Amino acid sequence: MHRNELDYVNAVLDGVGRSMFGLDEVVRLLVVALYGGGHVLLEGNPGLGKTQLVKVLCASLGFGGERWGRIQFTPDLMPADITGTKMPKDGTFSHFAFQPGPVFRWLLLADEINRATPKTQSAMLEAMAERQVTVLGETHSLTPETPVRGSAGTVRPPFMVLATQNPIDQEGVFDLPEAQADRFMFKVRMPFPSAETLKRIVEKDAGLPGAKAAAGSPEPGIGEDDALVRFDRISRAIRALEAPPVVYDHVANIVLATNGAADGLAGVDRRTTDALEAWRRRYVEYGAGPRAATALMLGAKGWAGLFLGGAEQAGAALARIALPVLRHRLKLVFGWEHHFAEDAAKRYREPPVGRDDCHDALLAELVLRTAPDEPGYRDLVRQSLRAAGAALPDR
Repeated sequence: MHRNELDYVNAVLDGVGRSMFGLDEVVRLLVVALYGGGHVLLEGNPGLGKTQLVKVLCASLGFGGERWGRIQFTPDLMPADITGTKMPKDGTFSHFAFQPGPVFRWLLLADEINRATPKTQSAMLEAMAERQVTVLGETHSLTPETPVRGSAGTVRPPFMVLATQNPIDQEGVFDLPEAQADRFMFKVRMPFPSAETLKRIVEKDAGLPGAKAAAGSPEPGIGEDDALVRFDRISRAIRALEAPPVVYDHVANIVLATNGAADGLAGVDRRTTDALEAWRRRYVEYGAGPRAATALMLGAKGWAGLFLGGAEQAGAALARIALPVLRHRLKLVFGWEHHFAEDAAKRYREPPVGRDDCHDALLAELVLRTAPDEPGYRDLVRQSLRAAGAALPDR
């Protein structure tokens, strides 16, 4: 990837970091999803800065302020409230014209998406999957060819949904339909700020002396047309990266192992495949699909190309992005926490605590066990999983 594009991405990360504290890993995943053509599910309690994060990211990318939007999902929200509809033109009822709804944005924050009804979710599903909406039989593209100033060419703008989801144990929320959850490239957990980060947030938001200067608004220093061209170049460059064959094998292994096809794993011995099949029967109700494999590969190539120096590091990158890709795609058996507690007591020196940490540890074990037995590769995956904060068993 060209140095100019990498410098631009680093400038975007710096711009967001000047206003949003303690979210470096989250922002990196958002950037990978943007250039990989994916959507992101943000989960966390209210008040962690999810709305502000989308607004600041849009500004740091060099997109205009009108290019981001927000939809507050509620039980009474209707599909037309999202997509738009035909309205009388020029104040008369003789002619109707389509009025775009709030979904027509480059970066769209779908706030509390798991509060909406299935009918409204279906409208979002078409937008996310097809990048279009259908209103009264007419189809309207969310990413039309856009002319770039000073150039004879056209570029398709981005369309990324960043949906916030409240934890399921809160009142009035429910799991997203599996078909819609699968459309999200990543599920990212918004971390609760540390004591030092919390102090910085309070200083900025409370307007204490000197805080505004330190937290100032991002300065992208780039016009919207240039930002569009860079978006197109980076997106194409990521897809053009050629990862090592072992990474393709590992991606296939992860998906196959969750679907009862452990016998077909590449570079994995019989003992390991038998253990994986026993693991699947104990924990997994249904596994990941082909869309998960695509997300794993695109995410690995994006992370490697943008942050690790090239496609040869795709194995380390795969381990960094695998948990966000798998969190919302594997449906675990009822009572899996009890099974995990039993196993962790025997195999972990310090068993993870809390449902989310246990879930990530379970997924990390899947990623490590499915790694092909190529010299040095499994150790690389283990190191990268630990760098991502995942707990791994001692044996």
